[in-house]
Amino acid sequence: MNKSILELERKEYLTNIKSLVDNKKYEQLQEKFKELYTFDAISMQGTNKVTLDDVKKIIAGELVSNYSERDVKEVINHYKAINHVYQMVKNNVEMTEEIIKDIHEILTEGILNGGNYRNVNIRIPGATHQPPDYIKVYDRMKRYFYNLETHQGSVVDKAVYAHAELAKIHPFLDANGRLARLVMNYYLMKEDYLAVTMSSDLKGRYVQALESFKVDKDKTPLVNFIEELLVKRYQELNELLK
Repeated sequence: MNKSILELERKEYLTNIKSLVDNKKYEQLQEKFKELYTFDAISMQGTNKVTLDDVKKIIAGELVSNYSERDVKEVINHYKAINHVYQMVKNNVEMTEEIIKDIHEILTEGILNGGNYRNVNIRIPGATHQPPDYIKVYDRMKRYFYNLETHQGSVVDKAVYAHAELAKIHPFLDANGRLARLVMNYYLMKEDYLAVTMSSDLKGRYVQALESFKVDKDKTPLVNFIEELLVKRYQELNELLK
């Protein structure tokens, strides 16, 4: 059901974009999305309490009070990272293991030593599935990219795999979830789909869908979830572009 609705909404969106006279409107909508995406990404963690209004101020270079230096850096870094992914798509840059490390380094700049795989074992509190031993990370990442290169499924299916498997490997000490969602959106945008964001009030369903993949190797719940987010975003933009 979602797939047919998704393709209808996507087709309408592509038609609307082609007939759009004012490119400035499209750029403004894209910028608003990047602001919201940044807010949603940091809110999903549960530790960063920067409001959407203050996210916008920080992005604009304004000084804000009442937040830690780390909170502010996370906003700036994530905004840089989403812009980096957009530029990758625009310039037709392929996703590689080194580029994933580069994106992670952008996400964690000034916070931790990013871009390097973890050299310790970690546990995720409350999760049924736990990340693999750190000595397995290198091999798992090689296999991850091989599976992406040989993937035969739909665009959404591949993007969801890119997201879920990276989250399962958990190759870095921190920012794995934020990184995985950026990588998923790269694979969506690369094939001319929209990027999606998810608000923190959807965290329960998101985590449950992710666990289905990690524990049962079933990505259907996550595919359905992402398709719903895509339909919602296409519908919202189609209304605004009419």
